[in-house]
Amino acid sequence: MLGKRSRLFFGISLGALIISIILAFWGFPKIISNQIQKNIQLENTSMMYEKWRKIPMPLTFKITIFNVTNVDEINNGRKPKLQEIGPFVYREYRERNVLGYGSNDTIRYMLKKTFIFDAEASAPLTEDEVVTVINFSYMAALLTINDMMPTLIPTMNMGFEEMYSQFGLKDPFLTVKARDLLFDGVFLNCKGNQSSLGLICSQISSTSPPTMRPTEDGNGFYFSMFSHLNRTETGPYNMVRGIDNVKDLGHILSYKEKTFMNHWGSDPYCGKLNGSDGSIFPPIDENNVPKRLYTFQPDICRSIHVDFVEKTSIFNITAYHYELSESAFASKSANPNNKCYCKKNWSGSHDGCLLMGVLNLMPCQQAPAIASLPHFYLASEELLEFFAEGIKPDKDKHKTYILLEPNTGAVLKGVQRLQFNVELRQMKIPQLQKVPTGLFPMLWIEESAEVPTSIQDELRQSLNLIGYANTTRWVILALAIIAAVISTIIVARATLPGWAGRNSVSFILRPTNVNGIDLNKG
Repeated sequence: MLGKRSRLFFGISLGALIISIILAFWGFPKIISNQIQKNIQLENTSMMYEKWRKIPMPLTFKITIFNVTNVDEINNGRKPKLQEIGPFVYREYRERNVLGYGSNDTIRYMLKKTFIFDAEASAPLTEDEVVTVINFSYMAALLTINDMMPTLIPTMNMGFEEMYSQFGLKDPFLTVKARDLLFDGVFLNCKGNQSSLGLICSQISSTSPPTMRPTEDGNGFYFSMFSHLNRTETGPYNMVRGIDNVKDLGHILSYKEKTFMNHWGSDPYCGKLNGSDGSIFPPIDENNVPKRLYTFQPDICRSIHVDFVEKTSIFNITAYHYELSESAFASKSANPNNKCYCKKNWSGSHDGCLLMGVLNLMPCQQAPAIASLPHFYLASEELLEFFAEGIKPDKDKHKTYILLEPNTGAVLKGVQRLQFNVELRQMKIPQLQKVPTGLFPMLWIEESAEVPTSIQDELRQSLNLIGYANTTRWVILALAIIAAVISTIIVARATLPGWAGRNSVSFILRPTNVNGIDLNKG
């Protein structure tokens, strides 16, 4: 009777052990993975969906302007001296307008950004702060004309003198209020006697650059660096929802109906649409941590990558730290793959490739703007030699990075920084005949976000549940192993020769023979 029961117990415990092993190494991980996927996939029933569609807190958008302090010296060939003024802080709200869903697990949407000045965070600065900066629109126009037909420069410059008549176009610098430069707009006059002014304004009207908006009376334009971000939506984007395969969550498949960015020619490296829009990432497999993550940046018409730095912690949550490395904006000699970002046909003696750490935006924005990291961080030291003072790269202040929670791919904290520059070039016109030639910065921006306390708490609770589930599977497995061991011992005692019929308790607790005397005899 005991043998039958012990064998039954052994069979049950062995079955429980097999089931526990399956649950521990496959079942629980699969259940946890499926639950995470349900919560983060872009479906209107998931926890992530509404937070993705309308970000529950504003991002922080900071603008730091390079104020020029020695205009007269620069006009006579001396090195520029710059002074940072800022940051001017704006709250950036993001909302996505979902247009529909695709059959290949995609969601189609437009992205709307709204910027509101944060007076408290900007204090003591106000938007009425007066700054002197490189005249970005003037230099960009002259450089474009110079690339096409240099002999036209003197004639077209007379048109520019009428366009900027309210400022008195004496040099390549502009003194304006910060609000006009950034969002409200600097007025550019289109009414005058010079025929070249008409050509200039017609060209602006036909090309409609995003930094220019026409006045209501049609007598000119307003130039501003960022007002177009408040006026227009970007997109449409087609993004993978992560329902079929969570590893593809957030991947951009097309932008403005394009699956390839042909601004850089036909090269598959530069033109590839790669990565997410920076707001959402797939979970990270801790056994196979990706060395690089990609995001698509429509403002520069390309994808950029951040490289894995370390596993760390923030807000008492495990995080993976990724950072923009020098290879992203590397020169052709440092990263041969970047050769396709060089501007073609720059001149007969130049291959169009720039120095380390800068990106020519002409193919993307149709304007000779040059992007870099702030203060030319990770760029060639040759760029720094152009300045007398005011440019000092600092990793902590100027790097771009992101911290991700690995189980969900949630962005815990992210900071993206970018500087806008234009070439100051000596030309045979009064405004530029003595200036030094070099790359001149106008401003740099910092776009940052971190999860608010409420979402941190929500995330920690979810991660605690995952921790409890992981603990439970090992506890169940341990109990099953103990039960299997005990049942094995019982079966062995009940069936092996010499064990049957003994009082197992007595056998274990006391000896049966001491000095030749049988202690079990009455």
